[in-house]
Amino acid sequence: MSNLVDELLRDGELEAGTLLAEAFRTVDRGVFVPAFALHDLTEQGVRYRLVDGRLPEQRDEWARHVYSNETLIIEVNGEPVARVLPGGTGTGRWTSSSTMPSLMARHLRELDLEAGPRVLEIGVGSGYNSAIMCEVLGDQHVTSIDISPQLVHDASRNLASQGYHPSVAARDGHQGYPDRAPYDRITSTTAFTHVPPGWIGQVAPEGMILVNIAGGTGGAVVKLRVEDGVAEGRFLRQWAGFMPARSHRLRERVSVDDTGDQGRTKLDPKGMAENHRVEAFIAQLATVDANTVTTQTPDGVPLLFMEGADGAWAEVETNAVDGEYRVDQGGPRRLWDQVEQTHQWWQEHGRPDWSAFGITATPESQTVWFESPDGPDHWALPVPVTSTP
Repeated sequence: MSNLVDELLRDGELEAGTLLAEAFRTVDRGVFVPAFALHDLTEQGVRYRLVDGRLPEQRDEWARHVYSNETLIIEVNGEPVARVLPGGTGTGRWTSSSTMPSLMARHLRELDLEAGPRVLEIGVGSGYNSAIMCEVLGDQHVTSIDISPQLVHDASRNLASQGYHPSVAARDGHQGYPDRAPYDRITSTTAFTHVPPGWIGQVAPEGMILVNIAGGTGGAVVKLRVEDGVAEGRFLRQWAGFMPARSHRLRERVSVDDTGDQGRTKLDPKGMAENHRVEAFIAQLATVDANTVTTQTPDGVPLLFMEGADGAWAEVETNAVDGEYRVDQGGPRRLWDQVEQTHQWWQEHGRPDWSAFGITATPESQTVWFESPDGPDHWALPVPVTSTP
């Protein structure tokens, strides 16, 4: 464990002599991650292999990963990995993880814990992050919620085993947790398409919201200050991304009309498909609520496929012919046309990264802006939709 903390200090993610650095030395990540799953991408999809530190034959492999700067999968298909992978392997959907410690440290620094704030954490996960905050702030200043009752149960048990007793509850993160409001900080280890409106009213004046705002194409982490019912601030320069909130729900889908327009584009779709984070961020602004995946036609032609909640869609072949890519698009709007227009704007403005943008959010409306809230360039975030608590 000390090697991990030394690495975080060398990389500048922690500062020597701070309460936060000492908390990372004190709290044992292994207690909170007794088992995890490694994954490989196969032709049949993602396949997982269980690594359980309670098994003597796996103890060394478990320790190498737990005390390294890695994100570790702790839940598949909404169940703890030790339960859903009883034979040691399996397939499914990754639904929760223990966040990479460097990303944890970076976000905890942004919260300015030395000031002693009251913190609401959205997404308790393994409980490791909550333990770090308890070590710095004391139990009474830490509240953590998660939509998974099983995660809440396991995290609470592991926290108590180490003498930590924050308030932990099973709640939908979109709703926040008004029972213990107001908070000086709300921080989330899951991604949301917008700032949940309920959070804004649960933050004390001059308090902070730190959250990954992302859709199905791209996003980044934004740091917002709250005053008079308005949350406003910029995206952080250093990129980070989290899993989507499990309760995330866009507007109800309409049926997709598979007839559309055919055309050609010179814009390389791989900019949205191969971890080009700035271009994905710009495409997300353009398409608002569209999901983006890479796929292929029945005869094996690779495609970028985009689909909006309103039934709009676009298919863009990722192999160029004479420097152009075939585009098919249909539905009530032309998604790829929107991507091209916003990409052209981005080029004309010097190809800025996400840190040149910010958000202004109220319970009624939310927009992303470029350079200044008062500037001419704004993009709407998806209409906030809350789920039933």
